[in-house]
Amino acid sequence: MFKFKGFTLAEVLITLGIIGVVAAMTLPALIQKQQKKELEVAFKKSYATLYSSFNQVIADGYPVYVLNPTEERPDGDPNYNSEFAQQIYNKYRKIRKITSKEKIDYTKNARNFNKSSTMSSPRCSQYMYTDNAFITSDGSIISVMQNCGALWFTFDTNGLYKGPNALGHDIFIFYSPKNTTKFLPADKESEVTCDEDGNCDYNNTEEAKDKCSNTSKSNINGATCAVYAIIDKCPWDETKTYWECLP
Repeated sequence: MFKFKGFTLAEVLITLGIIGVVAAMTLPALIQKQQKKELEVAFKKSYATLYSSFNQVIADGYPVYVLNPTEERPDGDPNYNSEFAQQIYNKYRKIRKITSKEKIDYTKNARNFNKSSTMSSPRCSQYMYTDNAFITSDGSIISVMQNCGALWFTFDTNGLYKGPNALGHDIFIFYSPKNTTKFLPADKESEVTCDEDGNCDYNNTEEAKDKCSNTSKSNINGATCAVYAIIDKCPWDETKTYWECLP
């Protein structure tokens, strides 16, 4: 007579329990890794599109930086809608201007690099505080601002409603200094802080000095992370890639 051996119910339940525990331990890490990979791919795509558009406008002969003096600002530095910016937007072809309500909702939820606070207004790029911010055909956001002696370019690779809407994760800043045709990742920015009466100043304290750090207390921490995203290096750990060390 043949005897068939098998697992008892208890053994099956124990095995399933072990599999469940292992899955619970590894699944979040796998999901997080996949999310970071998606952010990396989206960044490379948005950067390539903007860089290509920038070079096309340069080739068309438009100067990057042109002063536009006004009675209010005789220095002519701030310009929310320079000719170069308009040409950049035209290269994206199908775009829609972000409404005032969308802008308000977005800025309420946008976060800094370590997601510890709501993102405040960067002094120079003034992302989403300008008159011009557009949704492109692939859902990303592009905004261009002439200020602080340069033309500033900010994009959100994931757009208005798909997170994380955080500096250094899907929000990145580039700039082109006046009298140049260079397109560079932002390596400096100042944090604007305002009190309840609307009086504003720049926060340049030591704890807010770094703008791409896992310890910075700046509300615009992440504003200079494009420098590290481009070369794919973690700012505080040389053994990791930029995307691996995202907080």
